[in-house]
Amino acid sequence: MLLKQIQYFLAVAECRHFTRAAERLFVSQSALSQQITKLENDLNIKLINRDTHPIELTPAGEDFLRDAERIMADVNRLHESMERWQQPQKHTIHIGMITGLGGMPLSDYLAEFNTTYPEARFTLEHHLSKELCKMLLDEQLDFAIFAAPQNIDNYPFEIIEIQKESFLALLPKNHPLVDDKYLDLAIAKDEPFIFPTPENVSYDIFCTACKIAGFTPDVVSYCSGAANRIDLVKSGLGITLISESALQYYKAEDLPVLHLKNPIYKHTVMARLTDAPPSVYKDAFWKHLKEKI
Repeated sequence: MLLKQIQYFLAVAECRHFTRAAERLFVSQSALSQQITKLENDLNIKLINRDTHPIELTPAGEDFLRDAERIMADVNRLHESMERWQQPQKHTIHIGMITGLGGMPLSDYLAEFNTTYPEARFTLEHHLSKELCKMLLDEQLDFAIFAAPQNIDNYPFEIIEIQKESFLALLPKNHPLVDDKYLDLAIAKDEPFIFPTPENVSYDIFCTACKIAGFTPDVVSYCSGAANRIDLVKSGLGITLISESALQYYKAEDLPVLHLKNPIYKHTVMARLTDAPPSVYKDAFWKHLKEKI
C-alpha cells in the first residue's frame, strides 16, 4: 500500500466519480483506476462499488476511508513537526513575479510577515507570466504573481485575486480615431497594431479580442516591453493596447488614450500549487497574503 494510493482513494471517495477525481489530481482516469484496483488487490478487499452512479464505497471502503483520513492528517502533522528541525535555508520562500504589480505593496507584506517569522527568507525573481506558470508547475517557485492566462482554470493552482484592470488603446497623435469616445476594435480592423510577443499572456488576450471583433489583426511589430510599444506608437507606427498600470508607470506623455467599447481586462493573481506539501512558513505566508489582499 502506497501513500499515493491512499491519496487517490480519498479523492475518489470525496468526488464519488473517477473522472472528476482524476481531474482534481491531474492524472489520467486510467492511471487513477489502476492505482485503486492495485490497492484493492493488495488488500484483497473491494473498497468501491463501481456499478452505481455516483459510485459508492463498500462497507469496507467506509472503514478504510476513516482510517485513511487519519493517516493523511498524521502525515501532514509529521511534515509540520519535522519542518522546525530544518536548517534556516529551508525556510526560504521563493517568489516569482511579473514586473508590473500595479499598487500591490509586496515589500510591505514581506516585511510584516518577517516580524512574525524572522527566520523566514525570501528570493524574488522576475519573469513573464507564462514562464512563471511553468516554473510554478515545475516546483521551481513556491508562489508566483502573474497576469492570469485565459486557461487559468486548467492549472492545478490555488489563486488569490490581486487586481482587475482594463486594457486601454494608445493611438498616435492626430490619428483619425482620436475624437471617438471609445475605440471599437471592429472599426479599427484595418489599422496596424503593435502587440506584445506571443510569450506574453496579453498577446493571447488581444488576439482573442480581435477574433471576437471579427478580424485577424495586422501586427506590424511585436515588443515584449510596454515601454517599447509606447515608443513605437509615438513614432506613428500603429496602435497598441496597454494596461492601466503600465500606462501609469511608463507614461505616454501626450498620446491619445481611449477606453475600449468592449472592455478587456488583465487579471493579476497570486498562485501556488493546489497540492503543495504542507509547510508552516509557506502556509502562514499564504494566509498572511490572503488577509492583506
